[in-house]
Amino acid sequence: MADASVPLELIKGIDRRVAAAISSTRPPPGAERVVLLVKIDKFGTGLNARRYFEQVRFTVTAASIETGEPVAAGTFTVSSPTNDPRFGREPLAEEVAARIRFAFSLTVPRIRTVRPPKTMSTRFASDPAPAVAATVTPPPMRAAAPIAVVKPLPVVQATPAPVPAEIVAPVIVAPVVQPAKARTKGAPAQGGPVEQGASGSVRLDGACDPATDAECLTPKP
Repeated sequence: MADASVPLELIKGIDRRVAAAISSTRPPPGAERVVLLVKIDKFGTGLNARRYFEQVRFTVTAASIETGEPVAAGTFTVSSPTNDPRFGREPLAEEVAARIRFAFSLTVPRIRTVRPPKTMSTRFASDPAPAVAATVTPPPMRAAAPIAVVKPLPVVQATPAPVPAEIVAPVIVAPVVQPAKARTKGAPAQGGPVEQGASGSVRLDGACDPATDAECLTPKP
């Protein structure tokens, strides 16, 4: 509520913001239902450093819905955050609504006003109406041809080729060497002359075999 000295856009801005805050608020269980009455007592400018900024003093009363008796009331004074005339009275309306939301624990709503874009045309009124493009109906879609499913061929494991015998390395079996037994004292020596400590030589010319010819290892002139 306000008198004729208060701008109408300011009243609308406060009413819109407070109504949106009430709609967004979820009261706790058992809270008393009330109606908020906002009355603008004075509209003018501030003092001293605020003499160029608009100022509002208003009273908020919370009245019970069941009995109509006032439950809570408060008087507040707020000033506009800017004196730029390009912003209008919206900053002042937001300051009033913010003080009401804080005092009565209301939720801050998400308000976004989208204004229609400005359009400009250079067509004269005497010009004919612009031609509207005809709507072309697309041809009906044909059913797609069935897709043939090709089964994959079975995977055949390749058998490795046998390895040629000529490149196979021969297996060499090492003879098992028995450990030598200790000879008792006085026993005759075993083995050939080399094992008994004798000296000998090996002839490599291949003319004779020492195993069968005793004269094979004798040096010849």
